[in-house]
Amino acid sequence: MKIKGVKIEGPNREIVVIPRGMTDDIVFVADAVLDMVPFDTMCPLPLPPKRKIKGVDVPNLKDDAYLQHVEDHAVKRMAWMVLTSLEGTEGLVWDTVDLGDPSTWIHFRSEMKDSGFSDMEINRVVAGVMSVNALSEGKIEAARERFLLSQQAQLNE
Repeated sequence: MKIKGVKIEGPNREIVVIPRGMTDDIVFVADAVLDMVPFDTMCPLPLPPKRKIKGVDVPNLKDDAYLQHVEDHAVKRMAWMVLTSLEGTEGLVWDTVDLGDPSTWIHFRSEMKDSGFSDMEINRVVAGVMSVNALSEGKIEAARERFLLSQQAQLNE
């Protein structure tokens, strides 16, 4: 795809830098996740159990076990998105997390903490992942301002 002759390539990317002194900054690269199919294949959305109401099977959306499965699914989805987004970080190797094993995904926070990252630093990395995978009104407004300034600059020339 091209816009104004420029080929659009690659996902949106955000660089998250965790300051560590004068020369030891830690740089994470967060790329937008373009395909959720791998997650959905490994972790299909839980289905609610059925219950009979007047002889008809209907989903029981208030079942406690089902609600727990939905919550667990959401936690895994978030962890998978963080891990997948950070795959662009050069040299990043997890010790306890295996992208092929959904039961390990939630360990990314404890592994980061064990590596010396504070809760605020971990949250900053996660926020970078969320930022690159979402459009906020602030981002849209900033892009609109850049566009309008460029249009004004062209008119002034």
